[in-house]
Amino acid sequence: MINIFTRFPFSARLTFYLLFVQLFISADVFSQGKFLDGYVISPKGDTLNGFIRYEGWEESPVYIDFTTEKNGTIQKLTSEQIKQFFIPSINEKYKSKKIGVLDINLSQTYAIAPSLQTKDSSTVFLREVTSGAKVTLLEYINTIRASHYFLEKDKTLTELINYPFYRLIGEKKFLLTYDEYKNQLPVLLSDSESFKMQLPGYDQKALRKYIEKYNESFIGEKHIKQLQSQQESDFTVDLTMNLGPEGWKEHNMDIGYKISYGLGVRINLPRKFNNRYFRLNLLLMPKVPAEEVYGYNYGGKVSLQTLEFGVGSHLGSGKIRPYIGIDYSFPLKTSWRSVLLGPHFGVSYRRQFSIEISHFANVNTLFSEVPFANRPRLSFNYFLNLNGLFKKK
Repeated sequence: MINIFTRFPFSARLTFYLLFVQLFISADVFSQGKFLDGYVISPKGDTLNGFIRYEGWEESPVYIDFTTEKNGTIQKLTSEQIKQFFIPSINEKYKSKKIGVLDINLSQTYAIAPSLQTKDSSTVFLREVTSGAKVTLLEYINTIRASHYFLEKDKTLTELINYPFYRLIGEKKFLLTYDEYKNQLPVLLSDSESFKMQLPGYDQKALRKYIEKYNESFIGEKHIKQLQSQQESDFTVDLTMNLGPEGWKEHNMDIGYKISYGLGVRINLPRKFNNRYFRLNLLLMPKVPAEEVYGYNYGGKVSLQTLEFGVGSHLGSGKIRPYIGIDYSFPLKTSWRSVLLGPHFGVSYRRQFSIEISHFANVNTLFSEVPFANRPRLSFNYFLNLNGLFKKK
């Protein structure tokens, strides 16, 4: 029988650490690329139902993989072959648009201010951020993953200009910004007498709210709220409740399995990062015999508390999704155990219920004299969505 307190050779511990980091970094390879129910619309307006490969699209796509049957022949449909496509399960709609491309980015320092004249054009799929009675807001993500936004009104597409750049003046480098969108918006949306709102920042959340309020001025609050309910949240916040057996062994400490429970929050990132999350949990292990914690018997029982930060990613896009992550946890009040830096694995259903195993390996052993392997914690988790508390009124 192998003693769980055995300290593995440094090379073995380092190998495990590197393998885990590689698996964690590449988790999004598995989380993207699954075919989801969707449909495409041809230039003539014909709708074709089928399955679309969802890739996360950290850059605006110029084609999609499409099949009419689950395991059928895959077609590559370009932005010049179809007018738009929609994936209901993630509520994402993309429209084919021909746009002018400006080559202004922060990787260069300009001796002369860059021109706003487009030299090239490209037909790409732009993501629909919001759409209403008058205006549609679309997002273009360029090759360096920077977002730029377009307004479509009366069948005319206009880029909202906002480009930061470095300019060399004399021997000094300055960060400047072309923020022409601040002049464009009042002109483009001047046909609503009742719409009055402070100009937004150049980001998806602020621009979407601004455009929704403008559209609301034409069709009324009741209807715009219906449109809002169809929009994907910027992120979701869940209240976490968990329960399960937990133990710990190191040095003179030998805590057998006890029931522990916890409360916390999980923040789920949106869209192209939609499978990734951050979390914070407070874990409690009540009424632990003091002898198991301190190695000598002076009677009585103690309650042990742990604060835990974690980051991870779900894999795939189905109702049942495995997930992987890493936790940093440390004891509160009394230093009853060592700091832990280690992985967690689990399987979730609709990202609302999950079974998880954690605390079984401590990567911190690379940097301190603490055991690598330990008694794993098995937890049953429930996630209550809190986004309703943050809905716009």
